[in-house]
Amino acid sequence: MNPSLPLYDENTAYRQDRQVPEHVWADEARTKASSGLATGLFPALKRLACASLLRCRLMLILLIGGLVTSGFVQADEIRFSLPPDPNALPIFILQAKKAQFLPEDSLTLVANPAGDPSAMRAMIQAGRMDFALFNLVGGTRFIQGGLENVHLVAPWVWRGIYLLTPETGSALPTLTGQTILVSPGLSTPPHVVTQKALLKSGVEAKFVAGGSGAVLLSLLADPARAPAAVAAAEPQVSLILHRQRAEDWKQKWTIGFDPADALGGEIPLGALWQIGDRISPAARERLVKGLIQAATWAQNPQNHAEAARIGASGYAQMFRLPLPEAALQDMLDKKRVVWRLDQGPKMRETVTTYLNDVFGVQTPPALFQAE
Repeated sequence: MNPSLPLYDENTAYRQDRQVPEHVWADEARTKASSGLATGLFPALKRLACASLLRCRLMLILLIGGLVTSGFVQADEIRFSLPPDPNALPIFILQAKKAQFLPEDSLTLVANPAGDPSAMRAMIQAGRMDFALFNLVGGTRFIQGGLENVHLVAPWVWRGIYLLTPETGSALPTLTGQTILVSPGLSTPPHVVTQKALLKSGVEAKFVAGGSGAVLLSLLADPARAPAAVAAAEPQVSLILHRQRAEDWKQKWTIGFDPADALGGEIPLGALWQIGDRISPAARERLVKGLIQAATWAQNPQNHAEAARIGASGYAQMFRLPLPEAALQDMLDKKRVVWRLDQGPKMRETVTTYLNDVFGVQTPPALFQAE
């Protein structure tokens, strides 16, 4: 290339260097111009094609996402409150076997303030749980007292209160005028249910609070201080029966009376309650299904030993309640507790009759709102 030519005049340099005729250069220039047009056009078309492809990919992703989302289960964090009584055992099973009975949702257990209705009411008002287990009459009174976020899902515990009498044998009529110890105290279901059942059987006794724990057990082990009978709920009953055998108490006890028999069979003692509406209807259905499966599993004789191990661990860790596995297994083997979630018109009739006949409580219309 001629060094005297301008460096950036490529057309002139190219023409002079090659010494080509003008018409040839004109044709070549037109060819080059066409080539330049193609060079500029093709990237533009390419960018347009890429943009269209990107949009297509985005539309495909959204379409697939919509299809996946339509079958996606929205998991809920379920906060479940429970007391240290027979309500709790299947919940410990549900927690231990969550992958089997409640795989989609998370489950957080919260301890009820047992024996303190005011504290329980405060927890409900604060919305510290989504579901709770406590006795049927207690929840009904919360509703009557103005708590609008408490709704009955279904009765849950249908048997579990018993009257212990001396093993040497004392006929039921002899309890008239005698002192019956109530665990944990007066005005609780063990007191009211047992008293009503005894009255139906023609027995009128005097009831006094007996508390629970070591003081109660030492009292029952001593024939000189023992009452005529003891009204208590599970698992306290099974603990007493186990301890007297393991420690060879001088005073022995046996189940002398089942109040449910005098009150028409199974009675709705404990219940499942929904607190507020934070949990979706789908999650509630999954929880109810999981509870039914856990209760069914626990009441299968083949699973009693494992259920007792899980229950003993749960009561000890959550409530610091030392319940031997053998005591819980005996409770399961003897079917002293029945867990079942009943719903529908028959359940409503049973609940209404029980509340009115045993506790003198009229059923508020809002009781069955969550059913």
